[in-house]
Amino acid sequence: MHRRFKPLAAALALLLFSLTTPPAKAADITTLGISYAYYDPLSLIIKDKGFLQSELGSGVKIDWVLSQGSNKALEFLRGGSIDFGQTAGSAALLGRANGAPVQAIGATTNAEWTAIVVPQNSPIKTLSDLKGKRVAATPGTDPYIFLLRALATVGLSGADITLVPLQHPLGRQALDSGQVDAWAGLDPFMAEAQLQNHDALIYRNKALISPGTLLVREDFEAANPDVVKAVLKAYAKARSWAIANPAGTAAILAQEAHLPIPVAQLQLSRSNFHGEAITPTSKAAILAAGPILKSSGKLTAGADLSAAEATLVNTSFTTALGLH
Repeated sequence: MHRRFKPLAAALALLLFSLTTPPAKAADITTLGISYAYYDPLSLIIKDKGFLQSELGSGVKIDWVLSQGSNKALEFLRGGSIDFGQTAGSAALLGRANGAPVQAIGATTNAEWTAIVVPQNSPIKTLSDLKGKRVAATPGTDPYIFLLRALATVGLSGADITLVPLQHPLGRQALDSGQVDAWAGLDPFMAEAQLQNHDALIYRNKALISPGTLLVREDFEAANPDVVKAVLKAYAKARSWAIANPAGTAAILAQEAHLPIPVAQLQLSRSNFHGEAITPTSKAAILAAGPILKSSGKLTAGADLSAAEATLVNTSFTTALGLH
């Protein structure tokens, strides 16, 4: 009975939220740049359902930019081609430490979106077996950081493997073609590999995966606080819709990412959409990536990891909106 009433409760919460919050004052901007990503189904729902457009009004043009990984979202944010982007928390921390002028203002998807993947009949069965092997990963993303953290659990480091730096879908293709021995996967490509090729996930550990975060450029945030709130409201609407409509969420993900429905469903089975704010627990999960980042070789000269840890997360907007 409790499960049966969850969608109704989410819908009622969304209705109350919409009735009690004023529309955004977006008169000062005419265009908003925001990424959308297959690893963040909520962004796909916002785009499909027009939730953000309804918050901003018809006078603001939304430029939607596809992000194929946290590294790409951070690249777009640095370059100013988008104002908001979705990344894993660990990638956001690395980006902030390396000078990306961004803050994490809310949660997106908390998912087990990565694992270490090998072909179905691979002799590689454990993390220790990766020593000396070619492993594909996307530097600067959570799967890459997950790979380093996983190797550390068995006394290995990035120096013990041959890293093949490839964007996520290309990593899967390299695994399929035998160009690499293993891959630090990312959904939905990982779910696709499981169902289509029967590839094996030899190492899974949700504790080493950071939660998804919504980032905003600091200059935009300072100049347009009402627009920041509008984006968070759109995410709140999408979250309530996703919880109440799992089949519809799978259909949108499948359509946007050109996936079979079972692949989308497998990805969503590993996803948790509850919670708009970055909680103390979520923040701790993000900061837990700090030690491996120090030894990763990915911190640029002059990077200040301690400052990034202290300033990355900004919960003032979700607090002001009463989001939890």
